[in-house]
Amino acid sequence: MADFAGTGRKRPLLNINFQNLLLDPENPRLPQDVQGKSQNDIIYALYKFFDTEELAYSMSENGYFDEEPLVAVPENLLDKFIGLSYEDLKNNQDYNNFINNPETKFIVLEGNRRLSTIKLLLDDSLRNELKIKTFPSPEEKILEDLKNIPVIIYPERKQVLPYLGVRHISGIKKWEPYAKARYVANMVKAGNTIDEIQKQVGDRTNSAKKIYLSYQLIETVRDEFDLDTSKAENLFSYLLLATGQGGVKDFIGLDKKLQNVDLENPVPCDKLENLKDLFSWLFGEKETEKLPVIQESRDITSKLSPVLRKSHAVQILKETRNLDDAYEMSDGEDELLKKNLSKANRLLATSLGLFNDSNKEFVLDDIKKIKETLDKILLINDIKL
Repeated sequence: MADFAGTGRKRPLLNINFQNLLLDPENPRLPQDVQGKSQNDIIYALYKFFDTEELAYSMSENGYFDEEPLVAVPENLLDKFIGLSYEDLKNNQDYNNFINNPETKFIVLEGNRRLSTIKLLLDDSLRNELKIKTFPSPEEKILEDLKNIPVIIYPERKQVLPYLGVRHISGIKKWEPYAKARYVANMVKAGNTIDEIQKQVGDRTNSAKKIYLSYQLIETVRDEFDLDTSKAENLFSYLLLATGQGGVKDFIGLDKKLQNVDLENPVPCDKLENLKDLFSWLFGEKETEKLPVIQESRDITSKLSPVLRKSHAVQILKETRNLDDAYEMSDGEDELLKKNLSKANRLLATSLGLFNDSNKEFVLDDIKKIKETLDKILLINDIKL
């Protein structure tokens, strides 16, 4: 029997009543606090965060395009079908009777935004319950069209994951970074290795490893310190950028080569506090109302990474949470002294050409202060010129 992801096609395409279709509580695109919640909670989250209202206006004009079927799995697959591929099931009359039974319900794994829109369009009471007053009111013929939806049926969730990865990681309908990371984590939980996942989705840039590493860092911080990681999830690209920087890798104990990192336990125990500090500097601390020290993503590469290479600069950052001050110290005190004296000398050389009879009295006090400072430097350091 063939062992590739597309084996067994064509899978059954059924027209299923919308009431028999359930939204996926494990949808990688859902916010963390919505995952596992009720159907109504998921519908409202999709409305709030993914603009189902726009889709509703399109559907109210066009109905449902059969060219874009949903993809679903049975909610409660019978035990005798578990573990069997569709190649094994396609000629199984019991299985065909089961999926065609009007009582069988299905969890939609691809097309949740479309399904939630349909449920809202067809249910006035649901819209009232969720206080959604901006949806259109389609004509009756459109409503009839939306009641039965084309759905491709897979036996089990794990068999759909390769398709979702190709579509949303390397395909044309890419998810946002954290949703991709959740997908990769689900694939790993289903028994796939990262290398297998990358082959399945056509990933040639190690993006699956990179996003899974950052996902694991979020999980580690949440598990070890019970911190709110919602901002890290929303700004997941910051974490992806940070974990590619040498200074950050050294600070949290990551091997410089990605292929050598233990993705299940990426941070050594003695570096966990450093990981906590890194998250605080990148995303702030909701619990203590501390703001992040970075203002924009380029601060990670231009300032934070150099700071993390120098222990004295890290200490200043810990004490002051001022990234600019810490960055000034990231080259060491000797380099900072040399830098400051060179800057002062350049400014004095520039000022030399500006002196004239009309302004010398105006700047005399400043000149005296400069001389006093130079005299102190010479005296304190026993320098004779």
